[in-house]
Amino acid sequence: MSNATISDVAKKVGVSESTVSRYLSGFKVRNSELIKRAIKELNYRPNIMARNLKSGKTGMVAVIVPDITNPFFAAIVRGAEVAAGDDYMLQLISTGDDPEKEEAAIRRLVGRVDGLIYVPSKENSPAISEIEAKTFPVVFVDRVISKMKNFDSVLADNHHGALLATKHLIEHGHTNIAHIAGPVTSTPGKGRAEGYSAALKDSKIDKNPDFFVESDFTVLGGYQAMMSLLNLKKRPSAVFVGNNLMTIGALKALKEAKVKVPEQMAIIGFDDHELSDLVNPPLTVISRDAHLQGALAMATLLERIKEGYQFPPKQLKVDANLVVRMSCGSTCPYRKTNADKHVLSSSISS
Repeated sequence: MSNATISDVAKKVGVSESTVSRYLSGFKVRNSELIKRAIKELNYRPNIMARNLKSGKTGMVAVIVPDITNPFFAAIVRGAEVAAGDDYMLQLISTGDDPEKEEAAIRRLVGRVDGLIYVPSKENSPAISEIEAKTFPVVFVDRVISKMKNFDSVLADNHHGALLATKHLIEHGHTNIAHIAGPVTSTPGKGRAEGYSAALKDSKIDKNPDFFVESDFTVLGGYQAMMSLLNLKKRPSAVFVGNNLMTIGALKALKEAKVKVPEQMAIIGFDDHELSDLVNPPLTVISRDAHLQGALAMATLLERIKEGYQFPPKQLKVDANLVVRMSCGSTCPYRKTNADKHVLSSSISS
């Protein structure tokens, strides 16, 4: 077993111990190739736990998301990564919507990370109870945990986005408007369902309980929800879908049933996708800046790591925007005749 120390490596290369330490933490430093060679020649084995105890920092933050294959969560991670810069490296944990995996992951993070950006799969997950006992700061994204008001969160304005979507359909002349919702026990599901209901109420349109289908934010959930709407004796003429994956499932169901969009069914989804303007017809959506959400979460987390809890908890919101394409038709007064895309920004303060 080697007795070489970090000081030996630093002396051999002619750099400071802190430079070697940063290299070992994964950061870009000068003379990295020389440091790598010296570590190999000296057979140096870093004592990570001892180094962490000495500095009090690990140089790592964790990001827990339910499903990294969802473009929204991938964008959150990318935004956080960019905002971290050279100061921190990210440890990504994708739980596959498994609360038990979340719980186990949080336990293992103690002493290994300086903070956590967390998107719980379920807001009543037992994993959340693990958070209060941990010593590192936590920032929630897209979720507000009612029993944990002392934690920061970064949200989209779900209510206003859903309001924009539903009013857009109403402005097309639709009154039989359905909503395929995410779980109403979740922050986004609840906010979007309330925005949908508020738009109907504002326009004095009675809410048809058959036109409200609660689903689960998955492709299969969106498919099954749309099929249930298509099986109604009286179908809706328009549907607002509560997230990007459910929208994909809903479109698949419409295609299988040979229902034409927007002639027989207008559709608008929450969350944009890089393929939204390539489908036929191009998809009208409510868009929010997921990269910005991730970046704000990271900036808030780094502030907590540095300053602690000297300032009260934050609840930040990013704007929700209506991106008008063709899946709702062409009668809306907002639609431009010579463009396939027009953005209407909501006026929301952070």
